[in-house]
Amino acid sequence: MEQTLVWAHRGASGYAPENTMAAFEKAVEMEADGIESDVQMTKDGELVVIHDETIGRVSDGGGALFRGVPGKL
Repeated sequence: MEQTLVWAHRGASGYAPENTMAAFEKAVEMEADGIESDVQMTKDGELVVIHDETIGRVSDGGGALFRGVPGKL
């Protein structure tokens, strides 16, 4: 019989803020078989780990990720 694998979606996002080291470390602690994360590129070519194209849902800021600069996110 095949084994079902458990993937931590954006880390253990039910236990820590999604796509953060805390969520990834919690997924390891919980013995997830893998971790799914999202990587986006900012306007200036920097890679950031975030699901959305805007930062409003996961921060107290707002705006489009692709128009911003990391120092101003």
